[in-house]
Amino acid sequence: METSWPCEFQSFEDLDFVLCEDKPKTVRAVGLAVNLPGVRWLDDSELDTLEVQERKRVEELNRQIAELRARLGCHEQRRCRFRRELLRRRFASSALGQLMGSAVPPFLAAPDVLHWLAASPAAAAQLCCFPMTSDAGNQDAPRMRLHHLRSLRAGLVFGAAQAVVASLHWPAVETISLDLGLTSWSKLLEALWEAQKDEETFTKAAVELRGLKALAVTFPAERSITTLQQWHCAAPQLCKLGELLAQAPLQELVLTDLRSTQMLTAALASPSSHLLRVCRASFIGPESRRHPLMLPTSLPSLQCLMVQYRDFREQRASRQERMHVLAAPLLACLCSVREPTQLRVLALSGIAVDGTTEETAALLHGLSAFGGLVAVALRFSVPTTFRTLLPLRSLIELRHSWPLVGHFALGEQSLHGFDYWPQQMTDFQQLYPEGGVPEPFKVFCTEFRHVVVTQYGSTAEQVWMRLTSQQQNFWAQIAKLLPAMPHSEVRQRVAEIFPSCI
Repeated sequence: METSWPCEFQSFEDLDFVLCEDKPKTVRAVGLAVNLPGVRWLDDSELDTLEVQERKRVEELNRQIAELRARLGCHEQRRCRFRRELLRRRFASSALGQLMGSAVPPFLAAPDVLHWLAASPAAAAQLCCFPMTSDAGNQDAPRMRLHHLRSLRAGLVFGAAQAVVASLHWPAVETISLDLGLTSWSKLLEALWEAQKDEETFTKAAVELRGLKALAVTFPAERSITTLQQWHCAAPQLCKLGELLAQAPLQELVLTDLRSTQMLTAALASPSSHLLRVCRASFIGPESRRHPLMLPTSLPSLQCLMVQYRDFREQRASRQERMHVLAAPLLACLCSVREPTQLRVLALSGIAVDGTTEETAALLHGLSAFGGLVAVALRFSVPTTFRTLLPLRSLIELRHSWPLVGHFALGEQSLHGFDYWPQQMTDFQQLYPEGGVPEPFKVFCTEFRHVVVTQYGSTAEQVWMRLTSQQQNFWAQIAKLLPAMPHSEVRQRVAEIFPSCI
């Protein structure tokens, strides 16, 4: 027997009573119409909407969890580094550490020896136990093979510096890290220069830096009478160092807070600069901008060119006077790159690109060949740069040539693009507060609205409507990159892409 109850129940308890009430075994319920007051049943579309919202919440939580895990990993790495550094300092101050520091040539700093021991005990043992004989011109003088010269003891006098030059097998040196805040380095460079000129005592090959692959030069950033005197003492030695690099197969050059560009110019102009891959330089003070930055016409192996300038004055970088680089030599230098897609970083911060409208326009057109760029920062001297130099169509094509660049910004005379969110600029949450993958049109507006309105007299909507579906799809791909891009800055990003051995 089949039956149905079209009833209206006042509560779930009444419904439960009916369902649990004993009924004859021959009775089978085939339908039950339930109507509870105050309860609204959701239809299928509403359930689908709730499911989509819940899925988005889960995705956002997963993204936040992944970000927190990444931060935790970074903090753990920093904690490990700090722990190792603390242990190293404790060991260096112990009796055993001082004894081990005295077991190596006396001109080397003990902390550097400890770094070697941590990295390769065999290399330290070779340094201490296996002196090498020099070249044929000076067979009687024993020489030591030292591959990495990172630090010197403070207060090294000129006589001791000469002894250092005579005791090392310089063609074996692969990396040098100079801190010109110490006068010891100036003494060493002067002694090395004199050794190259003293053909009676040294053969030239014995003191050539034929194996030098990486060089770092650092100078104190503070502004004081003391640092000014240190710079006047170190500057002549830097000029000599530039000449010493003539035979060095440099692949990495790092200059930090120098007061003049002469060292960079000499290093880039050396005959072996065709091997240079990474060039990172920062300058400070008015002397650096006295002359335009001179770039060579050929750097075929270049993958990173990052040059920064800042003034001593504590004010915004946009209001400071800038260093200058000429557009034509910059274009010639970039065009010499053997594999254009291998150029990853082109960042000239605090530097204005000078030149005629034709030279600057040629530079902008030439940038489209470097499709592997992940960081680009350029500022031009031509007023209303893009309207003067490029049709809007060419500017959009230039943007299409950098698919790895997520954050892209155009100013009146500047162009910036990065595959990360710059820490000192706006971030994803501020630009796209709704979260998730933004609409392609909104991404296009963020990048081009200002320049289209101010320089081309149009609107972003009108330009977007004229784009083909393939062109619009480019910003759809960029929109997918934006939510996952990390916060960073150019120095940190370069260090990630090109891990330094110095």
